[in-house]
Amino acid sequence: MSSSRADLTERISAAMRVVIASSVLTNERIARSVGINVVDSQTLSVIAEHGSPMTAGEVSAATDLPTSTTTRVLDRLEKAGFIQRTADPADRRKVVVSPTPKMMEVMSEPYGQILQQLAALHENFTAAELETVARYLESTVGVGRWGRTGARS
Repeated sequence: MSSSRADLTERISAAMRVVIASSVLTNERIARSVGINVVDSQTLSVIAEHGSPMTAGEVSAATDLPTSTTTRVLDRLEKAGFIQRTADPADRRKVVVSPTPKMMEVMSEPYGQILQQLAALHENFTAAELETVARYLESTVGVGRWGRTGARS
């Protein structure tokens, strides 16, 4: 028996609420275990996922954190040894931040375990099913994102 579109939408919404809450709490626990807070941890994730050094302004834009907060976050991450600040090779007047080997080492264990569990879970699905899930999740990026003014962007 197939579910109606409304039933499927409610199942997806309910599952997303649980996944989001679980992710927030898991990220909080992991952040505490490595001596930083969850905002710093998520900012670090943005920097690491970017794939190339970022300016503080780019970090601020990517996280929607005010520039003053971004500066404090970057200060804490640098003090903890998770990022390094260097002169931008393209414009020596700018400073860029990038993850350190320490960050990769420290964060790889807890997140590596999660990725292993997900890989095992994926074995229960066909490639076509996983493609649909990936396409859906990629489409949700930015849904419900609030800008600095409080208006939806």
